[in-house]
Amino acid sequence: MPNQTFFNLPDEKREQILQVAINEFAENDYDSVSISRIVARAGIAKGSFYQYFADKEDLYAYLLGSLADAKTQFLSLDHPDPQHIGIFAYLRWMTEMGVAFQLTYPKLSRIWLRAINTSSLPRSFDAYMRAASLAFYQRLIEVGKEQGDISPGIDSELAAIVFDAILTSVSKYVTEHVIKAGIAVGQNNRALFDLPEVKELFNRAVDIIEHGMRKRTKEPTNQPTT
Repeated sequence: MPNQTFFNLPDEKREQILQVAINEFAENDYDSVSISRIVARAGIAKGSFYQYFADKEDLYAYLLGSLADAKTQFLSLDHPDPQHIGIFAYLRWMTEMGVAFQLTYPKLSRIWLRAINTSSLPRSFDAYMRAASLAFYQRLIEVGKEQGDISPGIDSELAAIVFDAILTSVSKYVTEHVIKAGIAVGQNNRALFDLPEVKELFNRAVDIIEHGMRKRTKEPTNQPTT
């Protein structure tokens, strides 16, 4: 957590330092991030940096916390009620909004994806975020059980891990696909979800969660006797 000295800075200066830091962490993996480059680009003395943050990890954890706060606020917009639309429709909405967030905040999201891919999240922060994510999915699964969307015999803890893994991977895949393909998105990224291939990908992912992958035998058809 930054020292109070950092929060005492004028808003413009504080924002400048954060934007420089975001660019540095988005462009480089954690070990390659340079405090010297950050202070040079931000126009502050290196000694001043250490009045604001204890070290590089302190700054990194603060940026990740800011990302988590921004995503929470983003997901709170136009938030549907899973008890009204159903659990699996809600999961589709969550995954779509996760991609929208990544496209709206590309640099912050790049920091997060880089941290996950390189396992460079601060240990305490990683444990906190992992626990919070799985607790959320477990609560969602319990709601699904109560309203009949999910079988009461399902292991909620294990199901939460499956939900988290699948939806995180699908969001990452769609984001990377959109960026590589140069697909233009409309205001608030809503146009992205009008693309048939994107909608279909989300639907297939949630279908796997909802129905699994086992081959189903056709239900016998009752033919009228003659």
